[in-house]
Amino acid sequence: MNILVCFTNVPDLEMLDDQDWVIDKNLQIDTSFLKPSLDIYDESALEIALKLLDASESVRAPMELNALTIAGPGATPVLKTLNALRFKRVVRIDSQDDLRFRPGAIASVLTQYVRKKAPQDVLLLGRQTSVGENAKTHLLTAEMLGWPCITQVAGIELVDRKHLKVISQVEGGQLQQQIQTPCVLSVGDAPSAYLRVPTLKNRMHRGKQPIEILSIGDFQLPEETEKLIDLEVISHARAGILIQGETPEKKARKLYDVYLKERLQKL
Repeated sequence: MNILVCFTNVPDLEMLDDQDWVIDKNLQIDTSFLKPSLDIYDESALEIALKLLDASESVRAPMELNALTIAGPGATPVLKTLNALRFKRVVRIDSQDDLRFRPGAIASVLTQYVRKKAPQDVLLLGRQTSVGENAKTHLLTAEMLGWPCITQVAGIELVDRKHLKVISQVEGGQLQQQIQTPCVLSVGDAPSAYLRVPTLKNRMHRGKQPIEILSIGDFQLPEETEKLIDLEVISHARAGILIQGETPEKKARKLYDVYLKERLQKL
């Protein structure tokens, strides 16, 4: 069974101060000084894939893990780590295009890669990234491939070479399904949220394996049907009142008399 995990490196936007939110003429915000990291859903997807690889070895069901990202050279450290973690093939599709809000373009590239360059049995993706947050890429990819898609995946278990048991979050609980490959699985809030750390031995022996680099020019991108016309910063400031008082007791009395007493009497 061949499993392709598609992931994205994203900047930690929580580290930006208010004065750093400067939108340039290309509708970009400078995040070059921020350290990129794995998106949390993608990180869960990578760890779930590694757990499947562990299980396949115990039941002697051959499995090959592969990883793919559409990114610049900044993704290289993560790809080296995945090499050290026993991913068979790690691929970076080099792109300087702005694909933040183009899930259809990303889905088209993934579809072309699977159909023309490296056939897979399972595509595993995080449900959305912190940049864009469209939650469409996995659905569009499944539609283009003609494969079934399960969303909000929280866990996957290996049944045999052609079947997986998929645990997904649904309203009011969890749903367990046995599904036949090929399929697209979208990871949501999963308990396996953190990618394991490779040993120093594996870093030395496997971390130096080559990274396959392709060009976005090798793929045909669909025409843009939507155009980004503006960005604006969302203010998360909340109104508040600072209660003045010489002692905590006086502040508590003022809180009760001025703000709570009338409301409590109405209850």
